[in-house]
Amino acid sequence: MKNNWYVTIGILGILLIVIVLVVFRVSGSEDSIYVEGCTPYNVQIQRGIKENTVEISWKSKEKCSGYILYGKEMKGLDMVGVDLKNETQSKDHFVIVESLVTSKRYFFSIVSNGVSFGKDGLPLQFSIDSL
Repeated sequence: MKNNWYVTIGILGILLIVIVLVVFRVSGSEDSIYVEGCTPYNVQIQRGIKENTVEISWKSKEKCSGYILYGKEMKGLDMVGVDLKNETQSKDHFVIVESLVTSKRYFFSIVSNGVSFGKDGLPLQFSIDSL
């Protein structure tokens, strides 16, 4: 009778460990996003050092060309911001956008190796006031 009790506790302990490992593995895989090639990741938008400027930076897994298209209308990205800090092909990208109106909303897309990236097919947006 005593031996059956130890066996039952042992089996329950092993089942508990297996369940915990499966739950942690599944939850961890849902949170991780696999990024490859020239897809931008770690996109950061912050106020620039100079007044009325914004700094936009991002990374890519491979060395890629990168710039942004931006404008005051979602469908009117008619201005270009280029990375003057890094090489033409880089894994780190940094663009400074100048002469912005503080309260105005701006839209932008990152162009990496000729492919445009935003969020769900739409440009990203910011205003200096919101940063």
